[in-house]
Amino acid sequence: MRRKHNIENVLEMGLEIIRQKGYNKTGVQEIINVCGIPKGSFYNFFKSKEDFGIKALNYYTEKQYKIVKKYLTNKKIKPINRLKKLYNLMTDINKEEKFTYGCLIGNMTQEMSGISDGIITEANKDLKMISDLISDCIIEGQRSGEIRDDFSAKDLAVYVQNNFYGAQLKAKAEKDINSFNVFMKMTFEFLAAK
Repeated sequence: MRRKHNIENVLEMGLEIIRQKGYNKTGVQEIINVCGIPKGSFYNFFKSKEDFGIKALNYYTEKQYKIVKKYLTNKKIKPINRLKKLYNLMTDINKEEKFTYGCLIGNMTQEMSGISDGIITEANKDLKMISDLISDCIIEGQRSGEIRDDFSAKDLAVYVQNNFYGAQLKAKAEKDINSFNVFMKMTFEFLAAK
């Protein structure tokens, strides 16, 4: 018996497959089978597999954005400590997942760069949304004197984000937490006001 699904159910279940196997190795038929929906229902929700990929990426980012925003806008905690708490959380999630999945935005960017302009456009938009939250938190830290102000908050946010994605990629390759430990030590030493 087929289950009733809405677009969010299909995105959620499809995302799990993509996180495990990658976008290119995930077929529409596999998503349909896991969701228990007819092919026509999939194409009622999505124009194509690429459209599914774009919407899945957006859905994932909206969930991540809420988490990042919750951590980085908590005025009860100093800005530098908000950033530390966020990156400790993300490190813990990667550790719980045995350094296997990483970040869907980063994974799809690596996988689809030069292949799908639509997915890359969505990934860039999503990365900027997260970077803007980081930048806003850094601005607060610069104003309070705890984060260095000899670089713009925007540049520091990009620096932090890029370094975290690099640490995440290395952790996936090594199946080890060391790259995250180095990220935490070096990043927060670099960010601290002198």
